[in-house]
Amino acid sequence: MGSPLWLPPARACCGARTPPRLNKKSLERWGTYAQPGLTLNLAPAREDAHLCRGIAFDFPDEHQTEIEAYLSERETCHASDIAVHLPDEAVAARTYIYDGPRLIEDGLTLHARAAMILVAEGIAGSSYDYIANVREHLDQLGVSDPAVDELWRAVIAAQNGEHSE
Repeated sequence: MGSPLWLPPARACCGARTPPRLNKKSLERWGTYAQPGLTLNLAPAREDAHLCRGIAFDFPDEHQTEIEAYLSERETCHASDIAVHLPDEAVAARTYIYDGPRLIEDGLTLHARAAMILVAEGIAGSSYDYIANVREHLDQLGVSDPAVDELWRAVIAAQNGEHSE
């Protein structure tokens, strides 16, 4: 099983969350302890947060324990309960919001993050491939994420020897 991002969508949803960000170090799948990659992470909603539009997945109840154990290990945190608003109802949901030592340092420049992505490689592949695949998949879903696009442009600029800030 991979990240739910790659599963077929169940239903579109909205929740009071800030958009995902590439601010979590991958120390195994997309990087190493010596050269960490970057992966997507959610952040808890701020009081002034806008709605985050996303996708809700509906897994069979009999698989809940197995799925949550897998995702808790993969995301290196436990599930958080959130409310999401589907087109026809509001429902309780669970998501993974990491807030631990693998977060990138505050103030790490766009150029430094792009440089990390260009050198990081883990057991699942390169951090470059990860962000390229995320960006492509979000585009296929019709999801626009300015932060992912900005970082991708910085990665391409760094790859071409340019400095973008």
